[in-house]
Order: sequence, then structure tokens, then C-alpha cells
Amino acid sequence: MTTGLFGFVPVLAARSGAPPAGLVLPLILFVVVIVVFVSMAKRYKRCPSNKILVIYGKTRGGAARCIHGGAAFVWPLFQAHEYLDLEPFVVPIDLTNALSQENIRVTVPTTVTAAISNQSGIMENAAIRLLGLSRKQIEDQAQDIILGQMRAVIATMKIEEINRDRQAFLDAVNDAVSGELEKIGLSLINVNIRDIEDESGYIVALGRRAAAEAINQANIDVAEQDKRGQTGVAERQRDQRVAVAGANAQAEIGEVTANRDKRMKSAELEAQAVQAETDADAKKASYRANQRVAEEEARNRAESAAREADGAIRVAEQVAEKKAEEARAEREKARLNAEIVVVANADREKVVIAADAQKQQAIRVAEGQAQATLAKMEAEAKGVQAILDGKAAGYKGLVGACDTAEQAASLLLIEKLQEIATIQAQAIRDLPIEKIFVWDSGNGQSGLSGLGQRLMQTLPPMHELARQIGLNLPEFLGKMAGQAKPEAPKTEG
Repeated sequence: MTTGLFGFVPVLAARSGAPPAGLVLPLILFVVVIVVFVSMAKRYKRCPSNKILVIYGKTRGGAARCIHGGAAFVWPLFQAHEYLDLEPFVVPIDLTNALSQENIRVTVPTTVTAAISNQSGIMENAAIRLLGLSRKQIEDQAQDIILGQMRAVIATMKIEEINRDRQAFLDAVNDAVSGELEKIGLSLINVNIRDIEDESGYIVALGRRAAAEAINQANIDVAEQDKRGQTGVAERQRDQRVAVAGANAQAEIGEVTANRDKRMKSAELEAQAVQAETDADAKKASYRANQRVAEEEARNRAESAAREADGAIRVAEQVAEKKAEEARAEREKARLNAEIVVVANADREKVVIAADAQKQQAIRVAEGQAQATLAKMEAEAKGVQAILDGKAAGYKGLVGACDTAEQAASLLLIEKLQEIATIQAQAIRDLPIEKIFVWDSGNGQSGLSGLGQRLMQTLPPMHELARQIGLNLPEFLGKMAGQAKPEAPKTEG
């Protein structure tokens, strides 16, 4: 518009000719004023009654300035504006499985009507938290808050309190929900609880109990009224009967006098009737006695049959118990056989198998030891045989080298003299000679000088030792002192 006005001035000047120089500047100022006024008028925003004007940017009152039912100027470049709709919206709350104070799950379908608040202080919360959100997003936030607060309120109340005093429940919900909705700039308009249900059927039971109590109280009231009516009727009937009884008494006196004669005649007839009745009663008594006797006999027979049946039943029970005991004994026997005998047989088999294994092991060890011993003895025998073979060969060569057998024996004896001397020295060394007592024999020799000779004499002579083992040494080895040469056997001529 500003460009149009500035373009219109030269055109106007061109058509009308050159204006005076003093009119151009005022005309330009006028146009500028008109443009500024129009621009400022466009920035002056009026707020409808069903909306809130939110001016944000550089404001003095904090993050945003909220106006309801008025107007305000929005500075260009420094400020911007938007509107919040105050139209109420309905939030359906399908609250299910909410735990009450008794831990009973409750279903409370509810419809909540809310809107953005136009109260000062709460409008600013709406401007901060709801500006720029769609209606659906605002409803979702409100629904989450309402569901949480309703669950919290139900958790503090009992089912009976919720069902009995709906208004108190509504007040508690209003108080809890209103405070939370105001934090985001919403105000609660209405809470409509459609119904209250629970999974356990407690509320239905409460309704039935209340209905039953009302019905019982109504029945009690009806009975009370019936009692009063019947009492009044009885009193009226009593008065009526008293009056009737007085009249009847006078009538009965006349009737008694008239009936006296009648009764006297009737007495005779009654005596006859009594006699007849007595006879009939006697017959009835006889019949009843016979009947009792028959019943008693039948009862006795029935009791006898019952006792016999009872005895038969007991016998059958005893037989059944006996069979059951036998079956239990068989079962116990089978169980013991399975638990003890089978286990014992298995253990015995284990022991037998282990003993056989040990036996086989011992046999194998003994066989191995016997084979080792046999091998050792065979080796020793081979060694001894080799030694003997070597000695035999040596002896054979020795005998072959000697001229006579006596020479060979002498050489062999000389070879063994060292061993014999060693044995004799060992015998002398083993004698207990720690203490030696010497007696002079009186033959001119000192005890010590002849000690060695006497010790040698104590040793058994070689020939005697050989004789004791069944050997006769050759004569060239010497003879025993005092032993005569054996005589040659005599031959008979």
C-alpha cells in the first residue's frame, strides 16, 4: 500500500501539472502518516470472548502475556501472537482395573468436560504448556492426568464408600483432578460417572443386600399393620361374643330345664348304648391283642432274619478282610522280596563277582610269582650246573695232571685248608675269653705257653669230624693219635 501511494503522487502531479513546491512535502508527510496509521492499526489485536490472546516475545510480564476479553498492541519484530481456544472439550475416561482400598479392582467409566482456563495465573500455564498443540494432543494430556488422579482417589476409598456416597467421590475426584489440570492451564468443568463396577461383584452384592433389607423392612411393616388389624378385629369379636354369651346363657337355662327330662330318658338309652359299646370295645381289645401278638411274632422273625443277615454279612466281611490281609501279606512279601531279597541277591552277586575277581587276581599273581620263582630257580640251577660243570672239568684236568689219585686229593685238600683254617679261627674268636683262669698242671710248662696247644686240642680232630659225617680220609692226611691201623681181614684157609 505504501508503494501504491508513493507511485500515485507523481502520476497525480503529472496529470495536474507541476504542483507548487510548498505542497509536495506536506503531501508526502500525509501519506506517511496514513501508512503508519494503517500499519499500527493492523498490529492492534482484539481478543474474542471465546479465546485468549497470547503475546510472546519481548514482554514485561514473563514468558507470555495473556489477554481475555480485551485488546493489545503487538509490536512488530519484537512480539508475535497466537490464540488459545476456550471451547470446552469432552474427555472419555475408560478407567478399568483400578485398585480400591480393599485391593478390589473397580471399573469406573467416566466422562470429563474440561477447557483452557481464563483465570489469571492459570492462563499463563496454558500459554507455556499448551500453545501450539492441537486439540487432540491437549485431550491426550488431560486424559492421562485424569486417569492417574482417579486411580489415586479410588485407592484411598472403599468400595462401599464410593457406591454409597457418589457426591463425596465426585468431590474427591474434582479436588484431585482440578489441581493437576491447572498445572497445565486447564480447568475442570464437569465430571460425569456413568457407572461403577467391580470384578468381584461386591457392588452388585451391596445392591442386593440393600434391596433385601428394603424388602424385609416392607414385609415387617406389612406384618405390623396386619397385627394391628387382627388385634382390632379380635377386640371387636370379643365384645360381640360377650354380648352373645349373655343372651345365650339365658337361653341355655331354659334349654337345660327342657333337656333334663330329655337327658334322663337319654341316660337309659345311653346306658344301653354304653353296654353295647363295651362289648364292642372288648371285641376290639381282643382283636388288637391278637394283632399285637402277630406283630410281635413278625417283629421277632424279622429281627431273627436281620440277625442272621447281620451274621452272614459279618462272616462275609471277615472272609473279605482275611482275603484282604492275605493280599496285603502277598503284596508286603512281594515288596520285601523286591526291596530286600533282590537287593541281597544283587549284593551277593556283587560279592561273588568281587571274590572271583580277587581269586583270579590272586591266581594270576601266584602264577606270576611261581613263574618268576621257577625262572629264578632255573637260572640258579643253570648257574650251579655251570659251576659244577666247570669244577668237574677242572677236577678232571687236575686228576689228569697228577700221577696218582692221592696227589690230586692232596692238592684239593690244600685248596680247602684256607677255608678250614678260617672256620677254626672263627670258632676260637667266638669263644667267651673275657676272663681266663690258668692253672699250672705241674708238668713243667707254664699255663700261657701251652695255651695255644690246648686250644687247638679242644677242636675236634679232622678225622673225627669226617668220620662223624660218614667219610674216611686218606691215610696220607695223617691219623688220629692212639688209633691203631685196622687189621686186614683174615681169610680162612
